[in-house]
This record gives sequence, structure tokens and C-alpha cells, in this order.
Amino acid sequence: MNKFVVEDIIKKGVNIKKITLENDCSKVILLSYGAGVYQYVFDNQDLIIVPKTIEDYMDDLTYFGKTMGRTSGRLVVPSYSINGKSYEVKPFRSDYTSLHGGEHGFSTKNFELVNCNEHLATFRYVSKDLEEGYPGELTLDVTYELKEDGTLDIKHHATTTKDTLCNITSHVYFNLNQDKETIDEHMLQINASFYLDIDENYLLKQKKSVEKTPFDFRELSMFKKHIDAMKTTSFYGFDHTWIFDDSKDNEPNAIAYDHVNNIGIKAYTSYPAVVLYTSNNPAGIPLQGPFKGDAIHSSFTLECQFEPGGIHHDHLNKAILKKGETYQHFIKYEPFRK
Repeated sequence: MNKFVVEDIIKKGVNIKKITLENDCSKVILLSYGAGVYQYVFDNQDLIIVPKTIEDYMDDLTYFGKTMGRTSGRLVVPSYSINGKSYEVKPFRSDYTSLHGGEHGFSTKNFELVNCNEHLATFRYVSKDLEEGYPGELTLDVTYELKEDGTLDIKHHATTTKDTLCNITSHVYFNLNQDKETIDEHMLQINASFYLDIDENYLLKQKKSVEKTPFDFRELSMFKKHIDAMKTTSFYGFDHTWIFDDSKDNEPNAIAYDHVNNIGIKAYTSYPAVVLYTSNNPAGIPLQGPFKGDAIHSSFTLECQFEPGGIHHDHLNKAILKKGETYQHFIKYEPFRK
């Protein structure tokens, strides 16, 4: 049986829509603030990590569950150009880059709920011309659909009044065994032969083969050995971009699996790349679950998107949405048990 509940909740003076979608095997709680995922349960198992309260979720600077935009990842300062015109990039969270759309990116916006039924909910935000320095008025719809098998299908649909940058993703943090404080025993596979090598300031050095590096996740393998190899670096884990190999129809772009709970996630997407982040920094807020202290390496993201900052590099996708064109992409998370 499918059911949905829509609630109005007032938090910090903001009227937030809280939507619960539920069927026989799964349940999702969505929030209009940040157009985010606040709970994802499959077969009575929590799949994601979220802040302990909605107030914490609103204040969170690590983007738990939220929609990222207008651009995901890091955009290099001081500027970029479209059609010969330069647009300023204000530094945010770094002297060298602006992170996830800037200080007032989409994760800080209370979206409008424009459609909801027992299967799906659609949130809309209209970003004004030159908001955070991006040209054009951009209208973004984010649709979450909960399928009968527990799959969460996320669709991004956008249009603009001027050529602009547009690179949207979902920043859900997965932990498939929340009896454990880290993801060390999780297994991961990313169908990618190349990643983007970056310096300590997250500035691109080169596109590089994963061969004989800790970035080689082409076979399903334990997180621990990969993360351990990164603990001696300035990143203390992964916060990097992989470029997907061409995939066959119905083949997942990435797979995560926890053998203790016998539960996994297959990720499918129309985007060409993914940023894997392994919670390398302190959470900074209380989290739901048994996580103590800083909750470092307590979860991971699979942020499917265009290559961050591609506008600055000829060999990467520019992520330019042109006036008159439609931005349509999807990210699909399919939970499973073996």
C-alpha cells in the first residue's frame, strides 16, 4: 500500500513542507528546505545519515541530504566567462574556490512544493538573475519518486532566461550499517577508469588513470584499504571526482554494499561523473545514530554531476545551460539485498 503525508512545520521562522512517501518496503521523508532527503528506509534499514533535528539540518554546513546548485562542487575564483562575458566568483569556504553554489546556494533555499502524490513529490525554486553571480533567471524542479521496490529516483529539470552554469546534484550521505561508527567495512565499486587529480587546495592538476592508485574502485572492494591509503594526504579520505566509463543499458554506475547487514545501493545516473566524499571532516552538528565525536568516515556520498569547475578546462564538460534548452538529468538509488 502506498501512502503519503504532507505536513507544514515551522522551524526558525520558516514554513517547511515535510513529505513522507511510504510503501510496503520503503519510506522516504523529504523536506522543502534545500529540497532534501531527511530519511530513507529500505526493508526496515536506515540507509542515510542525517542531522539529529531539522534545526540542525537547516544550519548544517556539510549539506546532509540537500540539493546542490546552481553549481555542485567547487568553482574556481575569481571568475568564469560565458559568451565572452565574465562573471565574478566570490570565495566560499576557501580562498581559492566557491563551494556548492556559494554562501546562499540552493541548499539554503526553501523550495515550493508544486506536486505531490503517493509516489512522488516535486519541489521548485526560481533563482533570480545574478543570484550568487550566476546569469539568468533559472527555474529548477527537483522530483523525488519512490518506486515499489524501494528505488529512489531523483530528477532535475531546469530552464533559464540566459546562458548560465547549471550543475545540480543530491548530497545524500549513506551508511548501510549504522551499528558501526565508520564505513570501513563497506564495499564500493565505481565504474570509472579515470579520476581528477587535485592539489591540497582542490585545484585541478590533471585527469589521471586510477590504475595502481587508491582511486581504483573498478572492482567491488573494501573501503578501509582505500581510505587508509588516503589518511596520509591532506584530504584524509576522498573528496574527488571520477569520470564514469561508458556503461551498458541497466548497468549501475556505482555499487555500495555492506556484507554484515547484507544490504547495498546501486547508483544509476545520466551525469558523466561522480564526487565521492567520505566524511573526512568533523560533522559539526549532532547526527542521528550511534556516532560519537566528529563522526569522521561515518558515511559517504555519491554526488553524481558534471565535473566540478569544468567551465575552466577545455577537456571537461562546461555545464552550461543555454537559453531555450532544457536541463534534464537523473540520479537513481536502488537498494538491494543479495
